[in-house]
Amino acid sequence: METQARETILAGAGRRVGRPRVALAGISILVALLAACGGRVPAHEPEPTLTLSDVLREMTAQAQLDTLRLLVPESPDDARLPFYVGNAYVELGQGLPANQSRNAIAYYDSAIAAYKRSAELDSTYSRTYVNMGLAEDNAGRRGLAREAYQKAIAVNPKDVLAYCHLGSLEHDEGNLSDAVRLYETALRVDPSSAQAHYDLGLAFAETRVFREALTEWEKVIQLDPDGELGKAASENVKIIHQYLGQGP
Repeated sequence: METQARETILAGAGRRVGRPRVALAGISILVALLAACGGRVPAHEPEPTLTLSDVLREMTAQAQLDTLRLLVPESPDDARLPFYVGNAYVELGQGLPANQSRNAIAYYDSAIAAYKRSAELDSTYSRTYVNMGLAEDNAGRRGLAREAYQKAIAVNPKDVLAYCHLGSLEHDEGNLSDAVRLYETALRVDPSSAQAHYDLGLAFAETRVFREALTEWEKVIQLDPDGELGKAASENVKIIHQYLGQGP
């Protein structure tokens, strides 16, 4: 759902870790304090079947792979299965510590191969390309990640998650105007997207447009009061109010 962090994500799937928390002192540290919840994480739920997704969500990534290896030979033309294989590999890669980056990249490469197989079987499901972009980005190949996100948008111009992921990539690259444009496009597609409001708030905060950032995060709190995005937005609102001298 749009009101969940990064929408339909795998339970336990890694996300971009929040920025370091240090004493508030100056604008650069203020921005560093803002919770970076909602990083690029894989979607998990090819429509319309929910049962397999629900079962896999309760498993560890390795258990998912073990199960899927049994299922793939039984249904070699089912595009969902390599899609889920890719998600499991991404989760394994994101679960490794930073000092095992080479092993993590190997997992991401395996994920990309699985997503490509899924796309061969069904080229119309945009989330396959979104997750492929995630794996490429995590592997440090942002050019290929950008291409994958753009492909997702071409396949489905209403995929809000694709716009948010691409916007986050542009944001990380320092292209804030492009990031804002993508977040705003996502909100035109779905004005109730908590993720897009959250990301737009981060972009506003980084450019010190704090009032607009607060407005976006207050919308997130309304849309996702009990979710990860809502909690992160509440934390950010408190930080901004403290910085502006308005109390907790």
